[in-house]
Amino acid sequence: MELGPAKIVRVITRLNIGGPSLHAACLSTGLDPRRFSTCLVVGEPEATEGNLTGLVQGSVARIIRLPTLTRPIRPWADLRTLAGLLRLVWRERPAIIHTHMAKAGALGRLAGFLYNGVGPGRRPGRRAVCLHTFHGHVLEGYFPGWATRAFLWIERWLAARTDVLIAVSPSVRDDLLKKGIGRPSQWRVIPLGLRLGALARLSPPDGAGEALRVGTVGRLVPIKNAAMFLQALARLGVQTPVRGLVVGDGPLRSALEREAKALGVERVVRFAGWQHDVRAVYERLDVACLTSWNEGTPVSLIEAMAAGRPVVATDVGGVRDLLADGDAAGEGIAPGTFRVAPRGVLVRPGDPEGLAAALRRLGADGALRRSLGEAGRAFVTERFTEERLLHDIESLYHELLSHGGSEP
Repeated sequence: MELGPAKIVRVITRLNIGGPSLHAACLSTGLDPRRFSTCLVVGEPEATEGNLTGLVQGSVARIIRLPTLTRPIRPWADLRTLAGLLRLVWRERPAIIHTHMAKAGALGRLAGFLYNGVGPGRRPGRRAVCLHTFHGHVLEGYFPGWATRAFLWIERWLAARTDVLIAVSPSVRDDLLKKGIGRPSQWRVIPLGLRLGALARLSPPDGAGEALRVGTVGRLVPIKNAAMFLQALARLGVQTPVRGLVVGDGPLRSALEREAKALGVERVVRFAGWQHDVRAVYERLDVACLTSWNEGTPVSLIEAMAAGRPVVATDVGGVRDLLADGDAAGEGIAPGTFRVAPRGVLVRPGDPEGLAAALRRLGADGALRRSLGEAGRAFVTERFTEERLLHDIESLYHELLSHGGSEP
């Protein structure tokens, strides 16, 4: 290996507001510059998704934008993106190619495969180590059955040609292994790392208001199922006075605002759009909700827990790794009910009755709200720091480079 910092080409589909972007920005700006030099390749987020490019601008990382790298499948644009990635890795001669998110993971790993197979990486000592981080996956709830089967085959093929597969939670790893993606020896679990200090300093909610203040934070897209939040508010009735807050934006915002009106909750719920000051968001909440059909490790849940807010979430993906210990969270939850886990409350996906029941319980039980908030804060502030993430990734990179990577 050449003297000087090891070159990393990091590829992410887009730096929209969300966990994968925060993760990639942290790794691009926080790794030891004496050991690693990062080139971050990004596509363009959609207008309603927000843009976190500012987290990387002005840092030690170089940013290269590929406008053709977008989330939707567009064959001609995707071929142009692959060509651009091939030119880039041929020029950069990276020691590491690390990809994030589905589209960047597919095209970036294919470029790495070609670089190592027919490009400069085929020469002794010049091979690039290829890694991909699964922040979740798009193999459930995103596409029709035929498309999901095609993407599953593609992911299996790519995994067989990837040195290391990283999952942000044990549940994500186990789910993908069950789908035949990768071998157990390829997988590493490296949780997210976030800046949680400001949230951790928030005082617990005092519960002094007449209404329970509940909110949800995330993109307003089908997989997040924000309609379930509105439907639960409509079921609470006068016994549990409530004020709702929806933070985020997306293509479903107008439809959700119409649904709020149709459900008769437009006077108790506010659509706030994206908010840069997340501390101020959680300061205004007594309880945070997550209603997704599918998740990896949801950043909004980690942030709410760091702020000491009790959380109610659908039992999907990596949520159970945050809220429950062992396999208890995987047990069935009957429709219309909920389960109090050690660090939050779990409900069935797509069950507004269960969410409403959980909110009634939390609204009536201030001691439970406080205990869950304290337990959640202690858990995430110990395990989800930026410092821990950087240490884990630097150790993995050093291990792989020291051994020259592992031939897949």
